[in-house]
Amino acid sequence: MIAGGLAACNSSSGVESASQEPAETALGQFFRGTSAEPTTIDPELMRGPVACPTVSILSGTEVVRRDDGTETPEGLRWQASIVRTARECERGEGEAITLRIGVSGRVVAGPKGAPEVVELPVRIAVREGETVSYSRVHNVRVTMSGVSQSWAYVDGPIPIAAPGSAQIVVGFDS
Repeated sequence: MIAGGLAACNSSSGVESASQEPAETALGQFFRGTSAEPTTIDPELMRGPVACPTVSILSGTEVVRRDDGTETPEGLRWQASIVRTARECERGEGEAITLRIGVSGRVVAGPKGAPEVVELPVRIAVREGETVSYSRVHNVRVTMSGVSQSWAYVDGPIPIAAPGSAQIVVGFDS
């Protein structure tokens, strides 16, 4: 007799009917743990994290220098370097993402002294597989105050169709 009663509790029809109970009933509150009606969960919330490609500084392009034309250390007007990079990704349609890329660094005046405003040719490029999907040179203006000055630039939004194969590079353009 007890086994028959337990078997009835394990039947799926008993569980299904109990879960269909209105939220305001005691049985509905017991199965839901709340008096609130069930809610629908957005499937987008269940997707995994966004695959955000890394940013690298292209070797040999991390420093740019300008001199007075003599190409000597004494003729150096200013030198700029890229110190940090950052990126931020947001989910797009399907596998696509939207990307923002940050680049920062420092400009140092040389023995000949830097002009009041220095323009830095910062290139940001994205390669997806074998295709360069984005490549731009941005003239970042830096107003000098003293012998050195920090600078930063953020580019975006940049759409990326295939983030799994994307490579992001930054550097100074020649």
